Amino acid sequence: MASGSHYGQGREFRQLNQGKPHGFLHHVSNHSAADKNMKEISSESLCTHQSQTSVCVQQEEVVVASQCVEAGSKMAGPGNKYSDYFTELSKDHDAMTRVLFGRNLRLNVALTLWRRNASELVAYLIRIEDTGVLLDCLPVITKSLQDETPCISLGCCVDLLPQVKSILTSEYEEHLIVVLHWVQSVVKKWWPELSTNGKSLLDSCSEDRNLQVMKQQLKEFWVEGPQLSLVPGTTGEMAKAIESYLSQLH
Repeated sequence: MASGSHYGQGREFRQLNQGKPHGFLHHVSNHSAADKNMKEISSESLCTHQSQTSVCVQQEEVVVASQCVEAGSKMAGPGNKYSDYFTELSKDHDAMTRVLFGRNLRLNVALTLWRRNASELVAYLIRIEDTGVLLDCLPVITKSLQDETPCISLGCCVDLLPQVKSILTSEYEEHLIVVLHWVQSVVKKWWPELSTNGKSLLDSCSEDRNLQVMKQQLKEFWVEGPQLSLVPGTTGEMAKAIESYLSQLH
């Protein structure tokens, strides 16, 4: 009986002990939930604090920057002595920006006219009298003259030659090479017609008149030729090649 009573008490004791962890876990669970809520609240408070701090910093930067500008305008120290240099430099950059914008605009117009009709492009180049745009467009016109079926007529070249001639006195070799390439292409393209004695200017057709005018213009054009032939390098070689043709014109 005693043993049975002891067994029953032990069983009851174990049952009581087994019930304790549930209460403990429940307490821990509640404590963890509270910690989690505290962390979330702390996180939200931190974000709000950081946001407010960021706004304050930005406002402070604006105030400091405005104060620096105001103070800088009143400074008379060594750093302010050469501030005009930066002002002039900014003006130069503004001027360059305007030049490039204008050049880009005119090149877009030139491209549109080229796609439409080459003669319209030539008329446009003559009208605007822009040496830079002309130099940009001449390589395309030169390439067209080298094709079997060029879209540039002799009349267009006659109209364009006076403006091209004005570049022949340039001090930049790149400009001279572009011009000489164009002249060489014109001469080679119509050399069979240019090298023969054409009809009278008054009695000839439109194409023959253009040939006579081109021949005369080329003779006048090559006044600078002998000087260019003395230039070493590509410019001199091209000038000599053109001179070998033009010297045969009567």
